[in-house]
Amino acid sequence: MPWTHTPSRLLSDRVTRPFTSSAPCSPHLYHEASQRVNRNHDLGNHEAELAEALRTCAAEPVHIPGAIQPSGGLISFDVGLTMVRQVSANLETLLGIPAELALRCSPAALLGSDLLERITRELDERHEVPGALTAYLGPDTQGFHVISYRSGSRVVVELEPLRDDDESQLLSVLNRWLATVREPATPDQLLEWLVEEVRNLTGFDRVLIYRFDERWNGSVTAESCGDGIGGFLGHYFPASDIPPQVRALYDRNCLRSIPDAVAAAVPLLPECDPVDATPLDLSPGVLRAVSPIHLEYLANMGVASALSVALHDENEERLGGLLSCHALATPHRLSPGMRDTVQALVQITVPQLRLLRTRSENQLIQKVQVSRELLHQSHERWIDPELIVEQRGEEWLDLFAADGMALIHRTRQGMRGSVPDSQSLESIVTWLSALCEAPTVWYSHSLKETPLAAWRGPSSGLLAVPLPIDTAEPSWLLLFRNEEIETRRWAGLPQKHIASRGEHSVLAPRHSFAEWQERIRDHCRIWRRSERRAASDLAENLAALIASHEIHLLNARLHEVNERLKRLALQDSLTGVWNRYHMEQAIETEIAAATRYGRDCALLLLDVDHFKAVNDDHGHESGDKVLITLVTRMDTMLREADRLGRWGGEEFVVLATGTTARGAEELAERLRHEVAESHFEEVGRVTVSIGVAACRADDTVKTLVKRADQAMYRAKTLGRNRVYGAD
Repeated sequence: MPWTHTPSRLLSDRVTRPFTSSAPCSPHLYHEASQRVNRNHDLGNHEAELAEALRTCAAEPVHIPGAIQPSGGLISFDVGLTMVRQVSANLETLLGIPAELALRCSPAALLGSDLLERITRELDERHEVPGALTAYLGPDTQGFHVISYRSGSRVVVELEPLRDDDESQLLSVLNRWLATVREPATPDQLLEWLVEEVRNLTGFDRVLIYRFDERWNGSVTAESCGDGIGGFLGHYFPASDIPPQVRALYDRNCLRSIPDAVAAAVPLLPECDPVDATPLDLSPGVLRAVSPIHLEYLANMGVASALSVALHDENEERLGGLLSCHALATPHRLSPGMRDTVQALVQITVPQLRLLRTRSENQLIQKVQVSRELLHQSHERWIDPELIVEQRGEEWLDLFAADGMALIHRTRQGMRGSVPDSQSLESIVTWLSALCEAPTVWYSHSLKETPLAAWRGPSSGLLAVPLPIDTAEPSWLLLFRNEEIETRRWAGLPQKHIASRGEHSVLAPRHSFAEWQERIRDHCRIWRRSERRAASDLAENLAALIASHEIHLLNARLHEVNERLKRLALQDSLTGVWNRYHMEQAIETEIAAATRYGRDCALLLLDVDHFKAVNDDHGHESGDKVLITLVTRMDTMLREADRLGRWGGEEFVVLATGTTARGAEELAERLRHEVAESHFEEVGRVTVSIGVAACRADDTVKTLVKRADQAMYRAKTLGRNRVYGAD
């Protein structure tokens, strides 16, 4: 998962401006808001109080309110559906049975045997009954919309009275939307169509899409409002408006319905389970009572009824936003079927929304892919970070909408555009590499609020991607963005309001949602997920390119070393001809071939006459020169198939392939004559004695060399500077 730094301040550079929203507000709001900003500029004195209020808000048990909304009734049973545990206080109104009596009734007496059997059967296999059931209960056989689910060690049944609403058109609405949802070309257009569809279907005054950012602040990105209804399109809402535990509820139950934000909640009797004294978790249901703080929030906004449906991103791994519906003047109750239809519309929309976003993201991915392919095709020309960035840097700045970039590998840096200086880049890389043993993508929209602030230079944002190269010194691709001043429109002053509740400080809902503007400095445009993904892909290619080049250089050096070792193993280091080991292998191979194919070969063993005197009189360096010159002279006299090698000291051998004894002796005589007629610097005249032995059928390397050696010594005893053939 990528690391991202979240700035600790909410407001960086506040500028208040007169409101223009048509939302309910006081005519003195601007003056009051300005005074409030001035009073709260120094927040240090309120940090402890604010921290307590935030803790209290986050700890509010909204999932176990001990009450329900009055739009229905509730019965809680034991997990085996044999005993009633709790009921809502309004059960007599719904079923004609007083709550106290209902607690003593059997489950079948309250629900009827048919409904009870179906719930039992369904819950044996699932956590909750899929879809709603319809049942007719009570003395008047009232029709009810029934949902049931497990809650810990209990089974909960919620009953909502059926209304006479005509729901015959709902299926056609869904069918039409299934065909329509594929038409919008962009995510924004799809969401605009969705809010319009939902408002026309439900009759709500305002329907909006509320999207969360990475700090859980919300913004309205699409909206449909009735005539004369004030809207919030383009406005932001602080994260505290929907605290963490409320967002978590949307992960368990994607729908939240508040038919009447003014009606009093109906308590559960008893308040806690009589068996284990625990409160009842109502998260999976629709009747859960509303937090008093949220009711106050809705009242301040002028909302009488609300319906919200979760929009999940990334395969439902994160709550991405909400579809929110508001009725303003009077409560607006939807039938359960209508409510389920709205939920279905959202569920149909979300996959298409992801598809459109993926297409948009893939456009960048595809452009980067083209660049990656060009990079791969031209890899032989780009051998270091400086050259890579010089060749492709401008293109990458354009692709990622970046103002500067740097490619760091070991101590080498390639830079382009607006970036920090070289020393600052080194400090940034050192800090990034120290964050974790296995560095991953890191990004920030405000470097000023991070430990990198001192090294940020002209940049406000950074996207840093490690190159997956297994080296002791990590390599990084760094993309920088400069400051982009943003004027953010808030729905009301986003300052947290603190109130006292008993001995505790709590967050209180703001009283006005009139527009309040904030100018945000030292921030850049956010790094989108597609940009982070594309940068990671590019980093992989860069890593492969750099690693490939380093491997190529390493292989070249290794080849050079191997060749040197090979020469040392097979060649004489002084003269460059084959050494004794190599010659022995060649002689053995040639003897085997001669024996197998019946062809001739011979061995010449020659020794420099009086070579010790050469070393003694002229020095070993002169002696070495004699040997080198000797090899050069003899090599010009040999055929390509012949092999010349140094046997040791001043002794050399010639392996003459395909040569008879007579031919070998003639070759030896030519070699002797060439040497004798040559002039050797510093030494003058040099002669050699040569013994010749033709290969026999029973010869081995040892016997063939021995006979040539004996012949050579016979030549020396006969006066040197001559050729002698072995018997």
